[in-house]
Amino acid sequence: MKRRTVVLLPEGEGRAVFQPVLGRPLGAYTLESASRLRPDAIVILSGPEAPGRDDWDGLVRTVETPTAVFRLAGPKGSRDPRRALWEALFTARALFARYPDCDILAVPADRPLLRDRTLRALLRAHQARGSSLTFLSRADEAGLADVLVLRSADVFPLLRSSARGRARAGFEDLARRLTQAGKTVGFYECLDAAEALSVADSLALGRAAQELRRRKNEALARRGVVFLDPSSAWIDWPVSIGPRTVVYPCVVVEGATRIGADARLFPHVHIMDSTLGDRVRVLSSTVMEDTILEADVQVGPFSRFRPKTRVCAGAKVGNFVEMKNTVFGPRSKAQHLSYIGDSTVEEDVNVGAGTITCNYDGVAKNPTRIGAGAFIGSGTELVAPVEIGRGAYIAAGSTITKNVAAGALAIARARQVEKPGWAVERARKRAAGRQGGKP
Repeated sequence: MKRRTVVLLPEGEGRAVFQPVLGRPLGAYTLESASRLRPDAIVILSGPEAPGRDDWDGLVRTVETPTAVFRLAGPKGSRDPRRALWEALFTARALFARYPDCDILAVPADRPLLRDRTLRALLRAHQARGSSLTFLSRADEAGLADVLVLRSADVFPLLRSSARGRARAGFEDLARRLTQAGKTVGFYECLDAAEALSVADSLALGRAAQELRRRKNEALARRGVVFLDPSSAWIDWPVSIGPRTVVYPCVVVEGATRIGADARLFPHVHIMDSTLGDRVRVLSSTVMEDTILEADVQVGPFSRFRPKTRVCAGAKVGNFVEMKNTVFGPRSKAQHLSYIGDSTVEEDVNVGAGTITCNYDGVAKNPTRIGAGAFIGSGTELVAPVEIGRGAYIAAGSTITKNVAAGALAIARARQVEKPGWAVERARKRAAGRQGGKP
């Protein structure tokens, strides 16, 4: 019978496998490495008494797994990884009966740095030697004794005869008994010490995050992305960035973000779940979420883009401008100190400094629409719902409460009144009052 491979993922250390790192749970990295082997099945064993076991469903959804995935509830996990693995094998033995004479690759889920190439090499070495049990080891320590491959037809008869109370010395005892039975027990050395890391505490979690960050940045750099300081850039695992894009220091890109080619992300930029086109420039200290920047857009510095915002090709958005739920048209400009919310701005519009769309009336959000080629003067308030026609001009300092026709000039401000000598007379009266002892 053809031997097949099943991967067993015991839970590992508590909830560490569910801790988000670079945009997905830590255990997803272990599951992804296992999936790349394309085994016949993957078995996930989780402790039923620990909180949040339903989180496994969310974890599995973050990884494309062409292999069948089984979830089994087992005994509460032990802090001793060898005991936890022993318990996992006992719990899953009925399922393994569906795969007779298979190789079982056991990998604790809290080993996120194990690469698929290392697991594949371990499996090849195990099969090439005809081994019944093969341990993944390191030259400097026995830190990977809980990562192993075993042949079910040789091991399970002995496993069933072992008492669960002997689990602490179980694999050493199992190896001895296999050797006595004339079976082969071997070791395969893991050359990369980082892969041995077990995430058992917050310190290990931080080390794992740093290594995963390094791997992600290196993968992007191999595809042509330029990192000016890779040690300070945090790019989530699902993020894609096009070639020749330059990432400056202290940039954070999260979620399902897609960035085109030849873009520039300047220092302290924070991007979440957004799409950026080719040749986009995001200047320093700009924050965006659920935003689309089309090709050749420039935004920032100190701009904020809230969800459902789209800045169309060639537009410019400058410092201290906030947008929300807005389509900002091609080649339009809003360069200074403005708020544009729930708005549709057509092409070639100039929005002056200090413009505010007053979109909230205390009960509902209301829309603003600005036609192509309109000019909005500085310090303008557009009280929604309101529409500014194509090519219209709004005088600076206006408060617009009614629609403005295309091509019109709208002025909505109080008439300027000047009183000659008023300031001089006021100063004289104040001086006289002080001399008379009056306050």
